Amino acid sequence: MQRLSLFLHALTTSRSNLFVQCEASAFTSTSLPKIATQQPSSKSKMIPSKGNASENSIIENEPPSREALLAKSWTTVASAYEKAFVPRFAPWTHNALDALSSLWSDESSSSKCRNEEVQQKALVLCCGPGQELVPIAKILGPNVNILGVDLAPGMVEVAQRRIEENMISPQQISVQVGDAKTPPPGPYRVLFSAFGLQQLSQPLDAVREWIQVLEPEGGIGVILYWPPDPPKIDESSNIFDLWGDLVQAKLRNNGNNEIAAASSNDDDDVAPWDQMIAQVVKESGADILQDEYVAHSIEFDNAKDLFDRMSRAGPWHALRLRRGDDFVDELGAELQAAYPNNKHLTLQTYARMLVIFRREENDEKDLSKL
Repeated sequence: MQRLSLFLHALTTSRSNLFVQCEASAFTSTSLPKIATQQPSSKSKMIPSKGNASENSIIENEPPSREALLAKSWTTVASAYEKAFVPRFAPWTHNALDALSSLWSDESSSSKCRNEEVQQKALVLCCGPGQELVPIAKILGPNVNILGVDLAPGMVEVAQRRIEENMISPQQISVQVGDAKTPPPGPYRVLFSAFGLQQLSQPLDAVREWIQVLEPEGGIGVILYWPPDPPKIDESSNIFDLWGDLVQAKLRNNGNNEIAAASSNDDDDVAPWDQMIAQVVKESGADILQDEYVAHSIEFDNAKDLFDRMSRAGPWHALRLRRGDDFVDELGAELQAAYPNNKHLTLQTYARMLVIFRREENDEKDLSKL
């Protein structure tokens, strides 16, 4: 899903990527991957906040699951997210769509990637409000049925409306609520996911599952995500480093022990998953045809504009649900105090894009020249 929602691991992560923090403090069960430091080749029980809680905050004896909280949050902000962030993320999305288009139409791989005589299937995971669905349909053509899946019912509703507005047949594009960790059974000729992988509690397990639902003789996938620690372009992302510091300090001051618990968690993702993804792809029976960081910028009017959009239309909204408005707004005031001059913000960052090709079983040949 094309979102700033990439903050679902523990607060022990690096905070250098503007999209790899924010919602982490809302969860207690996941540790954060260590930091990926090498750039790949460019081959091609809820603890209530002090003060008043939001009327929408989830105050219960037991904390909500990650999935329940995310589904509620993204459903609540679906329309606002579509307006605030889909245009801001469009440059990265276009890069991923261009990569899919290039591979799909490449004459050297068309015999494996396309079969005009047979109706085929494509899967778009974490589809959000569906901004990729219609462009993908145009790329793949009428002989490919496309299924979009998202965890949030509100996002699925927006995506369905988009399909209807474009007068696309439901036989060609359909959407449903579902969990990307367990995709609908395939096989699929094409899999596409933008800004969803890093949200998942076990991203490497998800990649394994995604490859398994691809057609075993030439299924292709394009995966775009916010990496835990991308290359640093400049100092523009320091505002997100500051946000992460403020959240951690407030949790500690409130006597919250979740950070320490996350730091000592020994589950799968303690390993630097972003560094291991290429190995997982190969072990799962696929090859990486393209692996690169893609850099663009995002603009906000000022720090207040950034905070309002992030916390009311984007990933920080989950923190509102989990801990209440007072908790988040107090942090927002501190954040804005550090940027008092109403300065326009231009923030540059990288996303990582992988293009994968599922090879035939027992086929270990090098596909790098496709």
